[in-house]
Amino acid sequence: MRDLPFRRVIPLMALAFAAVALAACGSSPPTLQEGHGSTPAQPSPSTPSTSTSPAPAPAPATTPAAPAGTDCMGAVIHTMDASVGGQPWRSVCMAVGGLLRLTNLGPGNLAAASWDNVDCDYEAAVHECRLIHTGTVKLTITNGHGPRPLNLMVAHPSSPSEPSPACVTTSPHSIEANYAGPPWRAICAKVGTVVRVQNLGPEGFTVNPKELVSCWYEAAVRECTLAKAGTVTFTTRFTPESEIRSLIVVAVL
Repeated sequence: MRDLPFRRVIPLMALAFAAVALAACGSSPPTLQEGHGSTPAQPSPSTPSTSTSPAPAPAPATTPAAPAGTDCMGAVIHTMDASVGGQPWRSVCMAVGGLLRLTNLGPGNLAAASWDNVDCDYEAAVHECRLIHTGTVKLTITNGHGPRPLNLMVAHPSSPSEPSPACVTTSPHSIEANYAGPPWRAICAKVGTVVRVQNLGPEGFTVNPKELVSCWYEAAVRECTLAKAGTVTFTTRFTPESEIRSLIVVAVL
């Protein structure tokens, strides 16, 4: 077979390309399958979300409630009968200035690890303890039931302050410097109360801390106004030979 001339080959090749193009134009375009191509598939409503957002943080745990019997009272008078037996006493919490009374308890049957935060007196089978500083007092009561511990918590006053039935309401509160009886019992009084010290000359008197009171003196009489909340100690000595006597006053708002 002879080779075709070059000028006849070109038209034949053009006809072949045209046939291929017409075949392509007449066919249906391919259909995009779901999940492929440029349009992403939408999840079915029943399909769980695959979001990668972090899970919400758990709610903070609530603070446990205070055990029963440890709710704190204000500056109240709280009485406990020491003759009652049974279960151990629960802790007692009272605001500074309050008064704890232990009844039916003989002399010498009350002990404390420290007396720094309370001032106690005894009379007729009753021990009365004034709460003079904040802190914890570990008491031990001994009677026919044996030694029994009692934890006494002395708290700061609440804000706003609660009623203070253990505090004196009479102003001025007067004391006689030449008094020769039993020691003065610690008291609680509202800020603004006047403590009046009578029958004492210009010497033999101190008050600590001074910044909690405002005092003036005239004719053997001192009047000191409780100016700020806190615990104040008034000390007197009637003569250089007399014993030193002290009055502790817890001033509350």
